[in-house]
Amino acid sequence: MQIIGADFVVLCDAEFRILKQGGICFNTQEILAVDSYQNLCEQYQGIPAQYFESCAITPALANLHLHLEFSQNEGLLHFGEFGKWLDSVIENREVLMQEKLTGVSLKTAMQQGIQECLQSGVGFVGAVSSYGYDLNVLADSPLRVLYFNEVIGSKVESLDILFQNFLMRLEDSKSIPSRNLIPAIAIHSPYSVHSKLLEKVLQIATKEKLPLSVHFLESFEEKEWLESGKGYFQEFFKKFFGNKVTPFYTMQSFLEFFKDIQNTYFVHCLEADSSVLEKIAKLQGKIITCPKSNRLLNSKFLNISALKKYGIPFCLGTDGKSSNNTLCLLDELRIALFAYPSETLESLARELLLSVTRNAFLNTPFKLGTLQVGNLADFALFKIPKTKEFLAQNLILYAKEAMALYINGVEVLKRDAKVSNF
Repeated sequence: MQIIGADFVVLCDAEFRILKQGGICFNTQEILAVDSYQNLCEQYQGIPAQYFESCAITPALANLHLHLEFSQNEGLLHFGEFGKWLDSVIENREVLMQEKLTGVSLKTAMQQGIQECLQSGVGFVGAVSSYGYDLNVLADSPLRVLYFNEVIGSKVESLDILFQNFLMRLEDSKSIPSRNLIPAIAIHSPYSVHSKLLEKVLQIATKEKLPLSVHFLESFEEKEWLESGKGYFQEFFKKFFGNKVTPFYTMQSFLEFFKDIQNTYFVHCLEADSSVLEKIAKLQGKIITCPKSNRLLNSKFLNISALKKYGIPFCLGTDGKSSNNTLCLLDELRIALFAYPSETLESLARELLLSVTRNAFLNTPFKLGTLQVGNLADFALFKIPKTKEFLAQNLILYAKEAMALYINGVEVLKRDAKVSNF
């Protein structure tokens, strides 16, 4: 049991309450008390206590969309246009999975990516895995991991093999002896997953109540394909698969497949119109946005004002280095703060902090995302400018890394060297 205090304790609750000169008392199981630092020291005398000036304590941050397996990409893929980028992924994906593309092993590159997450105060990731190469690396890390086994496959003659491969990877993730790794399912996209395959996978998700993530309406090219069966994807299937394909769904018919599944994470949704957002709201879905990835591939940002209209929570992710130059979630927050000039600055900053804390865990069984009694003892400590008033914008603008990060009540970063303990 111990106490950590700071000039500001940011609860990240619905009211965005701040405790000045506050603290939390915790053990390796949960948060035991949240109060002023002085009151906690008086109530729990004789236990270790530390106070940090010009610092803020927040819940550990959540990076809900991460492709760790692509951590070796440095300039190999084409940024600037979605179609050219996807072509480059198909052409280079085997190269990117090579053992030593960047001079270090793939495992080391993934460990370095995990380190970037930890140093930015991230304690929870939604890791989308295409091949399973990242499974043991993530399981051995301090992170809590929602491990999304990805499903992809559009050729009818290959669906059985692809489904069996998915089942094997799902079982592998279930067999990991780690309380911090939670098996889940990711649907790649409506243009790349055949309806027959989707139906079989969603039956498993429903039966086993597994968390679900899906790329949806990331690009104009995808929207055009679903609406008309024309455009970039018409040539894409001819070029890479040698066959003529018609869309498996419309936008609305794709969403109908999720009607019996609650709390799906829909990723990107840059091209979602009002009818799509209304449907996602009825499904009680969340939308994950990755601002840097969206700028690099589509030169567009998610319309968060439209989400507010329908009461859809939004969350933040870095995506992978296949469409980003870093996995630092603090960088993602900064980009987002500059991306919406029509939003009031401090109000937007608070929304962004909630997008990587409270919003990530709304309507889920995870006791995370807010600093409250009974929640898991996962929190981060950030150095901020010396001030009498906490401003969310200051944390986003000036915190370049976490001073400390606790997961399960255990410090997982050394404050001097910033090296994780895995």
